[in-house]
Amino acid sequence: MHKLKKILALVVLAGSGVSLFVSVTHIQDILDWWRLRDYTPSAEISQLAESTRMNNLGQKLFFVHDPEILDKSEFQTSCTVGEETIVLGCYESHRRIYLYNVTDERLAGVEEVTAAHEMLHAAYDRLSAKEKVEVNSLLQEAYDRIKNDRIRKNIASYKERDPNIVMNELHSILGTEVRDLPKDLEEYYTRYFSDRSAVVTLSEAYSAEFEKREKQIAAYDAQLTNLNGEITRMHADLELQSQALNQEKTLLESMRGNPDAFNEGVGSYNAKVNEYNADVAKLKIFIDQYNTIVTKRNEIAVEERQLVDAIDTRAEQL
Repeated sequence: MHKLKKILALVVLAGSGVSLFVSVTHIQDILDWWRLRDYTPSAEISQLAESTRMNNLGQKLFFVHDPEILDKSEFQTSCTVGEETIVLGCYESHRRIYLYNVTDERLAGVEEVTAAHEMLHAAYDRLSAKEKVEVNSLLQEAYDRIKNDRIRKNIASYKERDPNIVMNELHSILGTEVRDLPKDLEEYYTRYFSDRSAVVTLSEAYSAEFEKREKQIAAYDAQLTNLNGEITRMHADLELQSQALNQEKTLLESMRGNPDAFNEGVGSYNAKVNEYNADVAKLKIFIDQYNTIVTKRNEIAVEERQLVDAIDTRAEQL
């Protein structure tokens, strides 16, 4: 670093000798060059940049922060993970990018999206105050059009935690998760991506793994609610039938001394018993359907829990 300071001093002195100055941007370029002069990304890190179609600037912003993929224990040490928040990556301003190693194949693409998300944090960090005002306006315009409940809830949680980080988070979320953006904002993101739709496709793919299970569970829950209502109604009806049959049976027993009356009553009683037994059989079918759906619903819930566990970087509860 001492050698780098000498280089910067020479550049500034040389510039002043010919009535020039080195802008902050140029200094940043020199710092980036210095950090990347001997840097070669691993195949895995390089693939993240390629899969998300980061362009030259996007890749530079990503690589200059020496991105690293970490397992849970290492990630928890390197990233501040809130007890109520699942964090998949973190950006240390002007220093490092850390990504959580997600191994569940059903969530293929999550590391790529996280990599692009953190790169965009670095990009936002480097915007000038004037640029941030302009970009924030574009971000707000785009957000106002968003109908996606998950994204809106996500942003609402950021607002609650710290309103000052909302635009920074929007900058990363809109850039990686929203396919259709206003023209000016889409044009802005071409600074960092050669084809932004690639990272959005990856985001949609792994998000769909959660969404389809949530929809399946919701559908099963609706069926269970309907069946539960029907089972409750049928059970109550059978209780009434049982009471009526018991009363009729008592009456028949009292008629045993009158064979004609008894025999006449038996036919009607037996018909009602048959009807009762048929309703019991129907109830059993409904109960079997209910239990089958509960089993299917719980299987999907287990899958959903597995997906959550696969990206849960929080410390395990003791």
